[in-house]
Amino acid sequence: MSKIKIITDSGSDISWERAQELGIRMLPISFTFDGETYYREGLDMSKEEFYEKLSAKDAPVPKTAQVTPIQFIDAFNEEYDNGYDTLIVVTISSKGSGMYQNAVMSANEIMEERGGEIIVVDSMGYSCLYGGAVIHAAKMLASGSSKDEIVEYLKNATSSMHAYFLVEDLLHLKKGGRINAATLVIANMLDIKPILSIKDGLVVQDGKLRGNKRLMKKLTDKAKTDGYDLSGKSVYLLNSACPDTAQELGEALSEAFEGVKLINLRLGSVIGCHGGPALAGFVFSDKFDFDDYEG
Repeated sequence: MSKIKIITDSGSDISWERAQELGIRMLPISFTFDGETYYREGLDMSKEEFYEKLSAKDAPVPKTAQVTPIQFIDAFNEEYDNGYDTLIVVTISSKGSGMYQNAVMSANEIMEERGGEIIVVDSMGYSCLYGGAVIHAAKMLASGSSKDEIVEYLKNATSSMHAYFLVEDLLHLKKGGRINAATLVIANMLDIKPILSIKDGLVVQDGKLRGNKRLMKKLTDKAKTDGYDLSGKSVYLLNSACPDTAQELGEALSEAFEGVKLINLRLGSVIGCHGGPALAGFVFSDKFDFDDYEG
């Protein structure tokens, strides 16, 4: 009988404590402010310290460093040495990082040398768009679900996720290569706030709002216009370092959708590096409900 281990990266925004509790192996993505000193997400710097540094006047835009093939190989070998012969690896979107390719290359090398099975799943998402599914997959594993059941669930769940979010300043997305310069210039000139979403693994503009009034209600209305009814469903309520904005969004969602169950999640440094300290939004699945990240 196979002994299965679930592995993911810290871009999932699963806390290290939660990962340990559920038996998830998590590989840290690193980031740097100065191009020289690298911090492992959630280990070398807390979220509070990260956002305090990011929010400082004239703070440099930080850059992330992906999990390398060597790091994947070391992790796979260690789990094999621990007695696992089947590894299920879920990575951040291949469209935003090379980590999926690194994981596949490393998996092929290890399987050729040591056998076993390493299945790499491209989440095509970020943060809780795959973190929620990974948490549930770990619970499935603990309940005795098979490898095939877990992999099928992960693929179905990650492909069913939808995100709507706004950022106060598009500069971080522009410098990180997530939007083009023309979008930034037009948005600033016309006082436009692009509604951002995740499509095919990429951050894309999915509408636009003008002005600064009732933005959170308008963002909620966009989901309604797109045909989604979130009444009674679990919805991740996200923010980087703007809890007041998130609270306003939560109130708008509760008013628009009866019985909506809001799960608050503060985004980690991977998303913060690219979205900045004033990102707020919500994430949900059109097929599944998900558990709280912490309990």
